[in-house]
Amino acid sequence: MPQRLIASVLLGHYLSAFTALGIPLYLPRILEDLAVTVPGWAIGVLYVLPTVCTAIAAPIWGKLADRHGCRLSLLRAHAGLALGFLLAGFSESLPLFVLALVIQGTFGGAMAASNAYLATQLTGEGLSRALNWTQYSARLAMLTAPVVIGLLATRGLGIELYRYLTWLPLLALLLILPLPADAPRLLSSTSKTPPAGELPNDMWRLLCVQFLFSFSMVVTFPYFVLYGESVGVESDAMIGLLYSLPHLVYLLALPWAQQRVGNALVPGLALLALSNLLQFMVQQAELLMLLRLIGGLGMLLCFVGLHRCLSQRRQQGASGRLFGWYDASGKWAGALAGVAAGLVTHVHGVASPFLVACLATLAALALARPLVAPQQELPA
Repeated sequence: MPQRLIASVLLGHYLSAFTALGIPLYLPRILEDLAVTVPGWAIGVLYVLPTVCTAIAAPIWGKLADRHGCRLSLLRAHAGLALGFLLAGFSESLPLFVLALVIQGTFGGAMAASNAYLATQLTGEGLSRALNWTQYSARLAMLTAPVVIGLLATRGLGIELYRYLTWLPLLALLLILPLPADAPRLLSSTSKTPPAGELPNDMWRLLCVQFLFSFSMVVTFPYFVLYGESVGVESDAMIGLLYSLPHLVYLLALPWAQQRVGNALVPGLALLALSNLLQFMVQQAELLMLLRLIGGLGMLLCFVGLHRCLSQRRQQGASGRLFGWYDASGKWAGALAGVAAGLVTHVHGVASPFLVACLATLAALALARPLVAPQQELPA
């Protein structure tokens, strides 16, 4: 049953992630379908609106999940995303479309809900591996969804894309329905661990590291095309490949890393900081592929390390809040990173986000060492 359960959760998460991650790139065309003209800054606001709503709502949903069940919360996440997309698909005005985006972000949040449910069914190394695969499904959706939805958009589809994509989170909902409900919160605890239902004492440190790591990942994204052109990459296809390389490293190397790597959060952050610094300094396009590969390895080690930290700190009864706060910190980081990228690029040029990413990663590195101290590992 565990393998079937994990497969159902991962496939459901991929379907919802595919839905949510693929369509925002085509937001300008969708707004044209609504026959409205909005300024450029408004498009940016609409782009991050679901993310901000998820960041606000995730801790609240996490607390409710601990009280009423993480499986129920996961069903809510898939259903909420489907409802938001269905409403967007039939929107005939900008206010109704904005409401749909708010519903999508507020009632969605499949990543946190999936991880929280897995944490009620798995422990120790088994949970750590499952979290790595949840991130795998997100990276896979990030790479495949824009391509597939882009092909649909080239066939003239606009806002009706939302209607067609509604079926994917509904299918995810059907995958979760047969799975077992999680057990009620335990009310007892041992003297060696925090009381059941409480968050770990070093949760603030974990959230700060997650925030800074996520910030460093996202801040280099918005202007990567312009950055590639500035260092002499002339082909759009090559720029796209360079952009995707870190995610491809994760997809290809995760099975190896899970078998042979322990908690490599600290060296992962160090590699990521080095990669960002060199990408800020580089003037030759020939070196960029190597630096992107180094950054991808650093990203992989960071994710594996963070997931091991999470599995070590998972407490029965607090899974919802643990992953709710963890997901919220990443969402806030992504939203603020987009703003920061625009500001520093305007003032200091298109390479400057890499320096900002390097500084954020070094700050995460300074905080991360106590997190990887030996912890009592739950049995798999």
